[in-house]
Amino acid sequence: MKPEVMFLSKKEVKLVHEKALEMLENLGMRFEGAEAREYFVKAGAKEENGIVKIPRSIIEEGLKTMPKRNDFVLYGRTPDKDVKISREIPSMAAMTMATHVLDIHTGQRRKATDEDLAMLTKMMERIDTVTVASALITPQDVPMQSSDWYTWATSIKNTTKHITGGAVGKEGVRDAIRMASLAIGSEEEFLKRPFISFWVLTMPPLRVDENTSNVLMEAARWGVPSVISSGGILGMTSPMSVESALVHTHAEILACIALAQLVNPGSPVIYSSFVRGMDMKTMCITMSSPESIIMKGAMAQLGRYIELPTQMPANLRDGKILDAQNGFETGMGGAVGALSTDFIIGMQMDMDLLVDFADLIYSDECMRILQRLARPMSFDDETLAYDNMEEVGHGGNFLESEHTLYNYQEELWTPRVMERGNWENWQSKGAKDIREVCLAEARKLYDEVKDVELLSKDVQNAIDAIASQSADKAKNIKR
Repeated sequence: MKPEVMFLSKKEVKLVHEKALEMLENLGMRFEGAEAREYFVKAGAKEENGIVKIPRSIIEEGLKTMPKRNDFVLYGRTPDKDVKISREIPSMAAMTMATHVLDIHTGQRRKATDEDLAMLTKMMERIDTVTVASALITPQDVPMQSSDWYTWATSIKNTTKHITGGAVGKEGVRDAIRMASLAIGSEEEFLKRPFISFWVLTMPPLRVDENTSNVLMEAARWGVPSVISSGGILGMTSPMSVESALVHTHAEILACIALAQLVNPGSPVIYSSFVRGMDMKTMCITMSSPESIIMKGAMAQLGRYIELPTQMPANLRDGKILDAQNGFETGMGGAVGALSTDFIIGMQMDMDLLVDFADLIYSDECMRILQRLARPMSFDDETLAYDNMEEVGHGGNFLESEHTLYNYQEELWTPRVMERGNWENWQSKGAKDIREVCLAEARKLYDEVKDVELLSKDVQNAIDAIASQSADKAKNIKR
């Protein structure tokens, strides 16, 4: 069986789900877009002053029509990058929208650029543990009003892996699909294998703005996946109670799932949550506090309960650099994520604001450890090794046996950048700390991929043209 971590008992999972259904029926959700409200009213919900009270029958019908986890495929642009959720061990998904980087050459913190995004995306294309190569940063040197368009353009040009990103209204969704269709060859081919998905973020407590519902509805019409997430903050946009936060967060996600299914039954959705804590002394959001990690694990259980693929930001660190704090946060959040969710969102520090090129190498190493941690055990003749026990005998040594020779590479995880030698060996290699080692590897990879182009110049120019023409559209879209 695959090892799991559970913060909620089966009884508690069911209780949270039932309380969320009650909340939607009795308190309802505020949908600020009239079109979204109309879908619910037509299905039998009651609406007053923008608040929709949703009968459980609407939620339950939506849960029937959505694609289930065991049948879910997250497409890459090329088939070799597809992820079949039911068979895969946990993998890494890039978080989005950081604004700063640590310069790979100088180590200085500075604003992120479009060139940084291109290079980070090219590097993620080569890192096997990353299966969702979303835009780690939002370029700060492009027109801010239409930055989503530029971010999609640069991401699509530089990876064949799946990409999740934000969009501004229906036009943003349509233009991202246009870009993706150019990259894969045609709109027809894209619809066969939609290799992009859209973030849908509620506005806790119990509210969805018009832009968000428009993105969700438009993605559903196209049959493109939506990653639905609620990100309450304890004591600010959630009650100061982990238990209460789980209920309203689950309720908000259920309401958005129902809307997607009302628009287009069978449209794919992924279950996610950014519910988190806040430091009451500094008033800063905490992505790696114990409360935040507990809620990620519990929310993953709720996603599994309704049979959806889950994607949790369990590896976003509050630490500023690759130091002991960052290492502990990576281990704590990563272990919970690996044993609870399908995709671990990560590769950002400083509360989602900063990306370090060296961290891509570090996170890859950690993800390989976590994948080993989460690998199921299988008690068969090969693993039980009875014949090997018989061959070596009582008090023997297995070092020279064929079973050891044939199985040690698969059975034992071996580091690529972490240190396992003795003190003298470490000193002989320069006595470097983990960031120094990872940075050297990152620079090698950076140089290897900097001139790689995955699409023809004509296709790249056509994609860029969509982004450059987006300014007027962005002005007219409600945010």
